[in-house]
Amino acid sequence: MAERSNKKSTSSIESYSITTKRVENSWILLIKDELFENDNFNIITLPHPGHGEDMKYCLDDANDKIYEIVSFSEPHRSWFIGETVKSDGSVMMVTPVNPLFLVLPRLREQCTKRAIPLQDLLSEKGFDKIIDFVPSLINIADLKGPADMKAYKYNEEKTLTWLEGRVQSLAKVLREKNIHVTSGAISASFVASNIKNDQIEEEFYLKYAHGMISEYLPEDLADLLQKRFKFKLELIESLGKKRKSEAGEQNEKKKIKCETFENSFEDNSPINIVDVKKQKHLSAKEKARLKAASGTKTLSAFFTKK
Repeated sequence: MAERSNKKSTSSIESYSITTKRVENSWILLIKDELFENDNFNIITLPHPGHGEDMKYCLDDANDKIYEIVSFSEPHRSWFIGETVKSDGSVMMVTPVNPLFLVLPRLREQCTKRAIPLQDLLSEKGFDKIIDFVPSLINIADLKGPADMKAYKYNEEKTLTWLEGRVQSLAKVLREKNIHVTSGAISASFVASNIKNDQIEEEFYLKYAHGMISEYLPEDLADLLQKRFKFKLELIESLGKKRKSEAGEQNEKKKIKCETFENSFEDNSPINIVDVKKQKHLSAKEKARLKAASGTKTLSAFFTKK
């Protein structure tokens, strides 16, 4: 008797393993077509200017722009790729970043007391790739010596003035885009606001914009920038409290009704339908339903001894 060949089944198993491995080792990246099709597009690793951890950045040589690769990850999320499921449901996006934010921490660390040429300042691995992307540092530093040397010394006053302008510009965009910037929301990240722009004071937008800019700044510098605006804490929290109060009033009847049901189960007594009626006017349909159930036993009655 001829033996059955296992070649086909083995090939199928190997094919499945390769496909599974390929999907699990893949990742989802949202990127513009022109950037993806750019032959000079490449990725480097640099420390994040805010927290110092290594981050991935995209260099677009064709347009002299730098993009940060931002990862968004939430639990219980997956991707369907073809006929397979990728358990890692995270997604990455490329967002433009100003090169001055990447240079600023090194400038503060090395050029506070002396001027250093830009090429020497960015000579370390990774930073040497962005020299051609960095514009003049005149907004955050003083130029010393011959102009062609590009030697800079850190200027804190200039830096804070420049950052203040960035916050104001971002706040203007947030207002134009009607982005949710008040407290009391489940998520304030890129959520459209239900409140009209004229109902939100300018300070809310400035405070939110300051928070976004501060993510790319060392903590001490972010604190100095915050002092420039002199934010009033009670103003920032007031609208959030008002929104919570209004939501509480709208759900007051529902809350009382739920408490009535919970108390009934705690003491094993029948549900007091009269109390519920006082809290909310019942429709004809609800009255008919209650009338039909008026003669039924309570749940606890089925478990008593006979």
